[in-house]
Amino acid sequence: MNTTEKHLKKPKWQLGAFLPLGAALSTLAVAEPTPVVSADEDKALTLPSVKVKAARNKPNRFKAETSSTGNKFETPLRDIPQSINVIKQELIESQNAFNLRDALRNVSGLTIAAGEGGRTGDSITLRGFSANADTFLDGARENGQYNRDTFFLERVEALKGASSILFGRGATGGVINQIAKKPTGQTHALGNFTYGSFDFKRATLDAESSYEGIGGRINALYQDAGSFRDFNFTRRDGLAPSFQAKLGDDTDVNLNLLHQHEDSVFDYGVPIFRGRPADVPINTFYGFVDNRLFDTDVNIATAQFTHRFNDAFSVKNTTRHGDYEREYLTHLFGAVTDTGITSTIARNQALRLSTQDTTYNQTDFTFKKPILGLQNTLAFGAEFGWEDFTFLSRNSTGVSAISIFNPVLTASSRGLATDFNGTLATNRITQSQTYAGYVIDQLELAPEWKLLFGTRYDVFDAQQTDQLEGENFSRSDSQWSPRAGLTWQPTKAQSYYFSFGKSFNPSAETLTLTAANANLPPEQNNNYEIGAKLDFLEGRLSATAALFRLEKTNARTTDPNDPTFNILAGEQRTDGFELGLSGELLPRWDVSLTYAYLDAEVTRSNTTAVGTVSGIRQSLAGKTPINVPEHSGVAWTSYHITDNWEVGGGVYYATDRFTDNVNEVVLPGYARLDAVLAYHQKHYDVQVNIFNLADTVYYESGQTRSALPGVPLSAQATFTLKY
Repeated sequence: MNTTEKHLKKPKWQLGAFLPLGAALSTLAVAEPTPVVSADEDKALTLPSVKVKAARNKPNRFKAETSSTGNKFETPLRDIPQSINVIKQELIESQNAFNLRDALRNVSGLTIAAGEGGRTGDSITLRGFSANADTFLDGARENGQYNRDTFFLERVEALKGASSILFGRGATGGVINQIAKKPTGQTHALGNFTYGSFDFKRATLDAESSYEGIGGRINALYQDAGSFRDFNFTRRDGLAPSFQAKLGDDTDVNLNLLHQHEDSVFDYGVPIFRGRPADVPINTFYGFVDNRLFDTDVNIATAQFTHRFNDAFSVKNTTRHGDYEREYLTHLFGAVTDTGITSTIARNQALRLSTQDTTYNQTDFTFKKPILGLQNTLAFGAEFGWEDFTFLSRNSTGVSAISIFNPVLTASSRGLATDFNGTLATNRITQSQTYAGYVIDQLELAPEWKLLFGTRYDVFDAQQTDQLEGENFSRSDSQWSPRAGLTWQPTKAQSYYFSFGKSFNPSAETLTLTAANANLPPEQNNNYEIGAKLDFLEGRLSATAALFRLEKTNARTTDPNDPTFNILAGEQRTDGFELGLSGELLPRWDVSLTYAYLDAEVTRSNTTAVGTVSGIRQSLAGKTPINVPEHSGVAWTSYHITDNWEVGGGVYYATDRFTDNVNEVVLPGYARLDAVLAYHQKHYDVQVNIFNLADTVYYESGQTRSALPGVPLSAQATFTLKY
């Protein structure tokens, strides 16, 4: 058996131990029952214009009222003393945001990176700090490396600032929590077919029904798409069934499953030349016409059991198992030989394989009862987690350089890494264990004052075996993560708050240990925030503002006495300001606006790096972290001209970003303009989305030696059938 087979042959579904615990509890609001109407009223309701209006012009299409991410229990947004963005399904559909990263453009202070450090899949920076390991699904950790689709999501929530009290390790800049679609007790079916530029084809299905207290819902996906980038494609399929059963009046059992497979190309884009993306057509490809591989396979099962002991006391148990497999073969850019128009760039070929198995179990108790006459909600619980991560890599060096401005593509030559039968560069196995307990209390001191406070205690253990060098590393950390917030609500339309929270980043946070960091305790982070949440127009429109400082007080940095080791002597901070607006400006007119100003800086560091432009070794102190624009924002609006016709659009904006540690490589700022036109009927919709109306050349993200271009002028048409 070769190495690849040895590590890939794992069971896809490991549910036997978890099915008795039940299945996932829906955090969504249950749909209202259909009212009983008279015969005359029924006739009125069957008029197409009235039905369409009820379905399409419902208020607050972009505005959310509650969140399950800001606390361990469903909480009104105005009661959460922390900045949080909720991206509803209506906004996702209006923008045709088929990938999670597209939906996350609506989150202020968030940027998408391009596989830094060899990472593939969704790579996120939030408030100037990496959030790669801070993705969750229905409140439980879901941190596999893959490109997440939105076909099974009801909404996406982004909680900003240090939040380890809720989610454990990481959560420095914040967390991303995906909320999956679940049975609602209704019967419906909805099918979408999309065709677009670059031979984009996509079909989805969302159908549900119920019988004698048991509800079922299934979401399915198939996508086959080309790309504006030469030699690129994406083939993706997904299936997400969910089931819900009531065991009496007070007990719910839910089960959610997710399968997603993708076959595509891992592409770093165009080279960096003299500190900027090379001035070449954005479709230009620099890899090999064969040996293009990016294959991911994801299987996740979530079981959830909820029981209400009485009106005041309830418990929820969640068990999640995830199995992630990822293999890719791509080219890496090396050094540039600058000879003007004849300049070349060196290339390597990289083959990577990882498997990740995760199991998490959470138990959350909620107790709502007045204390000394004061309204009070107490949450407490425990979390246990186990993760197994295997990583193999093989590299080919000495690959022929290629012209930057006139590349001639060929098939790969002999000796390139195409399988794992040769000499490996990496072969390591990492295991981790999480044991945690928490308590959170929300106390109403007076009708207009609310106090939120609590803490969490984590034990995080990790062990790593290097199967090539025979080296073993281990690390055990324990950490308290407190949180406190005070909210003043002089009226129902006003909410002002101050909050403080801590988070920690252990050395093995991303399941990697080295000799340089294995002996280091966790990095510590503090978040200070003041903000306001205001409602206007009788609650139809909400505005938010937040001023914050997020600081890492003991960042890992090079040991000046031994450059092969790290010490905790660095510092990094982000001072920022965020604004948000969502809801209805006028009847039929929905808006969603977000803006962020980020002043991010590495304030102290012993680490140095050589600039690729200057060739000079420089300290990282005083530099701006990678992929953090000073100004960024999104404005999206939609207006129903009539009950049937809808028109809208928006702009995505970001200023310059650095993609190297010493700030010599710059991605230029940009503004991208999109538009949407839709026609709605009772049993079908037709929607046309146009992306990048001005055909602006811009770059989504980049690395020290490469930049990934954004989509040019293009369009997609979606036809929806509804039952």
